[in-house]
Amino acid sequence: MIRFQRPQLPPTEAIDGYLELSRGERWFSNGGPCWRLLRDRLGERVGAYCVPVANGTLGLMAALAAVLDDPGSGPKRSALMPSFTFLATAQAAVWAGLEPRLGDIAADHWHLDPELLEQTLGASEEIGAVLAVSAFGTPPPSETRQRWERACRQAGVPLIVDSAAGFGAIAADAVPIGAQGDVEVVSFHATKPFAIGEGGAVFTRDAALRDRLELAVNFGFRADRTVALTLGLNAKMSELHAATALAVLDQFDAILARRRDAAAAIRAGAGAEVQWQAEAERSTWQFLPVALPSPERRQRLAANVEGEIETRVYYDPLHDLTPGYPILGAGLERTDDLHRHILCLPMANDLSPAETGAIAAALAAA
Repeated sequence: MIRFQRPQLPPTEAIDGYLELSRGERWFSNGGPCWRLLRDRLGERVGAYCVPVANGTLGLMAALAAVLDDPGSGPKRSALMPSFTFLATAQAAVWAGLEPRLGDIAADHWHLDPELLEQTLGASEEIGAVLAVSAFGTPPPSETRQRWERACRQAGVPLIVDSAAGFGAIAADAVPIGAQGDVEVVSFHATKPFAIGEGGAVFTRDAALRDRLELAVNFGFRADRTVALTLGLNAKMSELHAATALAVLDQFDAILARRRDAAAAIRAGAGAEVQWQAEAERSTWQFLPVALPSPERRQRLAANVEGEIETRVYYDPLHDLTPGYPILGAGLERTDDLHRHILCLPMANDLSPAETGAIAAALAAA
């Protein structure tokens, strides 16, 4: 069986080399030496301020706490997001007191439809935040991202980009994941390409937002222990996780190269019948999402590889998981269509040539 994912952590000695910094200062959470070094190295890589956090979901919650506490934002009641996303996107909005409003995706790149976003923001004053998504760790096409940012800027609505699996990806115009929108959130969960077990990071290019993010992840406390944010929480990354992240970062470019080489080999042998996400070559390849020509072909592929190649279906749309949220525009036809056709296949740092060949052959035969 080729497992769907085979997470890898760095060698213990690589982690321990960084953890010695924490032992030396006897400082194991609340912004210790590993956390500070990770913050600086991640921020330098992306070209934005960085706040490492305990996990990606807490990062989304902290991002919302920071942008919604802006005194100029006014009372808003909804969060616009694609239905084609993981449940945590909606759960973070609900935690912040916003009702998710669900939009459709574009058929080729599988991200939030920018035209729908423009129309909705132009007609509604209830949107408190937009939570766009870099689906499967793939940056949206540059024009799509620019339209998202322009529409939100003109409407005065903060744009948070949930790029959970995307750290390390770079768009066609050289903008890296972490530099999109007003705030961008990534995950370092064990199932992500940047795998540390649990963890994540929040990025912003705005110094004032960075300051509010740092308040949000520490209960909303100021240095004098008075409360600055009403939506504060405990989202701090521990020194052990920061040390692990530093060890991953040392080898991350090689990890990405191996994943992209494996994905390219599979795509080359998969034939022309399957649809790949537009600009997927820029992805971090958490796994291999493909759209089959028909639901029947998807079912046949899954049956053909049962017991040999483990598969999954992502994402179950939010309107199926949590029915009742308002649906925007003409509906969710493209989301539903993709969900009927999509199948996700394995990826790992160490896929062998035999494994990539088997996955490509299964796709070609589907």
